[in-house]
Amino acid sequence: MKSILEVILGDLDEKNVYRQITKRAKALPGNYYAAFKKMKNYLYNYGGDSCNTEMYAELLDLLEAGIAEKKTVSEIIGDDAAKFCDELIAVSNINRKSKRAQLNREIEEYFGKRGRNDV
Repeated sequence: MKSILEVILGDLDEKNVYRQITKRAKALPGNYYAAFKKMKNYLYNYGGDSCNTEMYAELLDLLEAGIAEKKTVSEIIGDDAAKFCDELIAVSNINRKSKRAQLNREIEEYFGKRGRNDV
């Protein structure tokens, strides 16, 4: 059961993860940080339910890896930033659908073995 603070403020662990991502992002060099902010805003506005801190962390990981390899932002994400973000959203949606399907299979297997009348 959620505490009253979690009901009012939301998931506190999620907020802490978001703060850590923000802190890491601010440590990026100028162009990378600007690109991260723009793409994060795009993901937030167009990602719908699939947009979450996990997606921001993946984007940040890609940028940090690119920096380590001395790649430019364009070399990391390509020439079309919106297309890159749309692909991140699509992958996230596929993962979400597979997780939903897995949950449905597990529930069906569980109740299929026990019988439909057992609750």
